[in-house]
Amino acid sequence: MAQALLDWFVVALRWAHIVAILGWVGSALYFNWLESKLRRPGPPRPGVLGEAWMGHGGGFYIVEKRQLASGEVPSPVYWFRVEAGITWITGFLLLVFVYYWTGGVDLVDPDSVLGPKAAIAFAIGAIAVCWVVYDRLWLSQFAQDRVGLATVISLVLLFAVVLVLCKLFSGRAAFIHVGSILGTNMVFSVWTRIIPSQEEAVAAARAGRERNMAMGLRARRRALHNTYMTLPVIFTMIAVHAPAAHSHPLNWLILALLIAGGVCARHMMLLFDRATPVGAPWVAAAAPVAAAVLVLGFLSLPRGDALAPSQAHVPFSVVRGIVDLRCLSCHARVPSDRSFAGPAGGLSFDNDEQVAARAALLKASAATTRSMPPGNSTRMTDEERALLARWVDEGARKGRAP
Repeated sequence: MAQALLDWFVVALRWAHIVAILGWVGSALYFNWLESKLRRPGPPRPGVLGEAWMGHGGGFYIVEKRQLASGEVPSPVYWFRVEAGITWITGFLLLVFVYYWTGGVDLVDPDSVLGPKAAIAFAIGAIAVCWVVYDRLWLSQFAQDRVGLATVISLVLLFAVVLVLCKLFSGRAAFIHVGSILGTNMVFSVWTRIIPSQEEAVAAARAGRERNMAMGLRARRRALHNTYMTLPVIFTMIAVHAPAAHSHPLNWLILALLIAGGVCARHMMLLFDRATPVGAPWVAAAAPVAAAVLVLGFLSLPRGDALAPSQAHVPFSVVRGIVDLRCLSCHARVPSDRSFAGPAGGLSFDNDEQVAARAALLKASAATTRSMPPGNSTRMTDEERALLARWVDEGARKGRAP
């Protein structure tokens, strides 16, 4: 009963997390698009930097971008920090109930140098430390004077974090925690740097004084960082559905390429919004994205060296024994693993027909991508993976092998 309620609570958290992201990231994508579509009004109007007409829902809207004049106090002003805050809170709670509540057993593989408890402390510490390092770096005078070098340092540190987490954590846990680090930096930038700068601009206009331009510059840079991190963070959220990526021996390289590809893809989107003719800059920006896709495709090819074929046929009794030993604790109508109220993923292998019907899935998850069992929690051997693959290749027969 308690586990079933917890499962529903996690589902509700996921739902709330996605809805909050749609509100926050959706508005950010919209404002970036809007910025590229603003045009000078004609005739010019005082304080109006640009305007855009839009049609939606059978009506027309005109949006203006204004520069506040001295004494001009807009009211009310709608900020988007609540959506960002809810995104972070629900995301962190998901980490708690999916990875930390269970004692950290899903954070690490059985052969990890970190124990589950130490992994929990390391994960939370990494999220906090990465924010402090990122924030201090971009508040420093060094970053103001050497923006390009500070950007390179930030990327090097990010890829170092990717490497460390992928080496210490299970693939799925590493990917989602890298996304959590990036998401934390984005949300905290909104709450502590971007929105305060906008509030300061309103306060300056109310008081009839000049706004703090240095504060505004820092906020614009953080907003730019957030823009480019959007696509990589979204990928890490869905990475659980990409076992070929997170279960690969070079998962750290794959994730680094995905982050770089996501940044380039976002740059391409921004350039596309600003200029659309053939041969425009956005076309050239697509080249790094295409290169990343090609490299990722090559790295994700099935690895067959550990699954060398054999002349001997695989009897179904052997397959049944492997499934019972390595899979049935999670994939049963009543799993022995108390983390599940029902069969994991809705898949059960209680009878032979169910095993045979899911033969292709067994090969893909256990032998090709090696994403199952999660973190190899039941310690499936390479030989057992090879036997499952050969059984499928031989036709996945349930009866006695010829």
